[in-house]
Amino acid sequence: MKRNIRFFCSALAFLTLLLLILTPIQRILARKSLSGAWDMTNKVGGFYNEAENQFEVMFFGPSHAYAAFSPLEIWEEIGVKSYVFATQQQPLWATCAYIKEALKTQSPSLIVVECRMAFGDKEYYAQGDDWGVTYSYMDDIPLSWNKVQLAWHSAPDLEGKTSALFNFMMYHDRWKDLRREDLTFRRSQARDPYKGFVMLDPQEEDRPRPAIETVTQSAPLLAKNQRWLEEIIMLCQDKGVDLWLVKSPSNLELEEKAMLNTVEATAGKYGVFFHDFNEDYDSIGLNETMFFDAHHLDAQGASRFSRYFADVLASARPDLKTDWADPIWAADLKTYKAALAERMPHTAP
Repeated sequence: MKRNIRFFCSALAFLTLLLLILTPIQRILARKSLSGAWDMTNKVGGFYNEAENQFEVMFFGPSHAYAAFSPLEIWEEIGVKSYVFATQQQPLWATCAYIKEALKTQSPSLIVVECRMAFGDKEYYAQGDDWGVTYSYMDDIPLSWNKVQLAWHSAPDLEGKTSALFNFMMYHDRWKDLRREDLTFRRSQARDPYKGFVMLDPQEEDRPRPAIETVTQSAPLLAKNQRWLEEIIMLCQDKGVDLWLVKSPSNLELEEKAMLNTVEATAGKYGVFFHDFNEDYDSIGLNETMFFDAHHLDAQGASRFSRYFADVLASARPDLKTDWADPIWAADLKTYKAALAERMPHTAP
């Protein structure tokens, strides 16, 4: 018995020491996105450095969320503070984990999920050429039981689950690519003045909108996506947080519209607000040139949509808490408008 206890204590001590050694090395080797439009380390990691209980609204989802919702535009319009806690191709099981992460420090009155990834056709992204998707949502959230559970749902085997949780296994050969910022960067200093929004340059190409109004049938979601969509709904209901399921303007494909009809039916089943903003182009003031690529809004399109969404939000939820007088947000808005004017010379700062 004593021998077993000694063995257990020795094993625990060894694992603890190993973790203490590997953790700082892992932080150094991990990929960091700190500049340009895609500074996701600042956007995801910076969320954890924001003041607690600051955000009245939280946005979640894939790139369709962070390219569409501009919290600073919404704040200027209606005084409501928000944050876009989104990652590239964020699958619904990651969205559920991100909501749990956000609720550790924030008490939003409303959660908005951009539901593009309900159309995903993969049960796992931690395999093959899709590992980048998994690391994009795993790398910048702190180690916790929630992160362990997310890793477990993200890969089909133990090796994949472990690699998702400890990115040292992915980046261990990155020594030759290390830069000064890898050594000097501190996640406690990460901050995104755009509050998770990604400002995409205009391309000024026509991006025709498919005739989605012709699609009335529904198509089933992948079983795993259906399950996690319902998990998100039940999580929000359990926490007493209002939930909106939305589709941002993205030139929705016809086959996607059929699956979106299933999302709408699921929302109706649980009494959840649903809206497809691909049906509102004229009201928003969008045209075919306001897209970065086939499915993501550019800076001008996002600005117009965010202000339109702010009006929808104020009309549907007039009870949302406002804070117009924050000097930090005012300074961030000034920075944002200067960048917007640089990308869109005809846009007044």
